[in-house]
Amino acid sequence: MTKKILAAFMAATICFAPVVAHAQGATKPKITTAMTFAKAGEAWSGIVADRKLLGETIKSGKLSEAHEIAFSIRDAAVTLPYKSGALSPAKKTALEKQVAAVAIIAENIDKYGDAGNAVKTKAEYAKLVKALAAIALLYPANALPASGEKPMSAADKALFLTPGGMYTKADIAANGNASAYRKYAGVVPNHEAKVNTGDAVCPISETKPNPKLIWVVGGKTYTFCCPPCIAEFVQKAKSDPATIQPPEKYVKQ
Repeated sequence: MTKKILAAFMAATICFAPVVAHAQGATKPKITTAMTFAKAGEAWSGIVADRKLLGETIKSGKLSEAHEIAFSIRDAAVTLPYKSGALSPAKKTALEKQVAAVAIIAENIDKYGDAGNAVKTKAEYAKLVKALAAIALLYPANALPASGEKPMSAADKALFLTPGGMYTKADIAANGNASAYRKYAGVVPNHEAKVNTGDAVCPISETKPNPKLIWVVGGKTYTFCCPPCIAEFVQKAKSDPATIQPPEKYVKQ
């Protein structure tokens, strides 16, 4: 009797296991680089905005206001090591070193700004820009929101500004003759995985799309969760257009 029960149990397990695995796989969103570093990306977005504001403040001669912005950058930067667990140990060490440098620079901007020393305040700001650039280089490509200051790379031009497959010249013009990274520089991905059945999803990650992140492909407008997903979708549209469905097909099943 016991053997019969055990055999029945094993048969039921074999029968149902593939169904359960399939159901789990169908609901699991794709993990992108931007999603892996989402918390760091959120902090970095504020740092980029404050860095720009600090530069404008110093340039306008409002040196007494510089220290508050510099300290805001410092306070955001100090959280990066705790939000960047996916970095290698060596890069984490390098990140901590640069974060410490940012803290010292912020103190100097406070000191020289309050003293009205424009020359030294500007010199410290230049050091800050260099330190922040060094921090950005420690992360994988497209992990952090772009600053919008770098020129478009050759790879981005080839991807976004060159037609192919179902990605046309008209699409490129409709998208502003820009890369998704520059067009949506500073946008912080949310990557909300909780999506109701029937709701729209990002065509790549299958998470909740951001209504601000749209891209025209094949004359149709699609909505995404982050710029890296736009890039991957454009690549698919160019290299494997048969896999691309109309926008209304990308919904939670």
